[in-house]
Amino acid sequence: MLRPDVSLTAHTSPEEIDTLLGQLRTPGSGGELAERMGIEFVDLAHDHVVATAPVVGNRQPMGLFHGGGHVVLAESLASMHSYLLSGGKNVVGVDLNATHLRAARAGVVTGRAEVLHQGRTIVSHEVKMTDEAGRLLSIVRITNMILKTEPKG
Repeated sequence: MLRPDVSLTAHTSPEEIDTLLGQLRTPGSGGELAERMGIEFVDLAHDHVVATAPVVGNRQPMGLFHGGGHVVLAESLASMHSYLLSGGKNVVGVDLNATHLRAARAGVVTGRAEVLHQGRTIVSHEVKMTDEAGRLLSIVRITNMILKTEPKG
């Protein structure tokens, strides 16, 4: 399990962000499902996080990137970002809404989670999924609650 070395704040230095991003890229840090889907974190900042997932291996029977894959990618992004913003406290999803707009049959899906609201206990993100051509595939809105406890190791 990922244990962040620093909290992700507006004042986190570029070097510290690089360290956190390196930690996110460590095998298993994103959880078993994210690893099974091939999710890779590619960018991190105080206000957003970006990751990719391959379409191949994550398709539904009709040959399209699975709608659940959109949701897993979005939740992985928003939950991990909320976890880093909280300084490593437990985070749980309390609301999620997905709108699928276009299908992907091949290539890579990129998700970008941007903070809509960050409070002491609630963080809301909007996650936009795009294909390699930059076309919008889906929009997922997710709200996480930051708990007062730290994860058990």
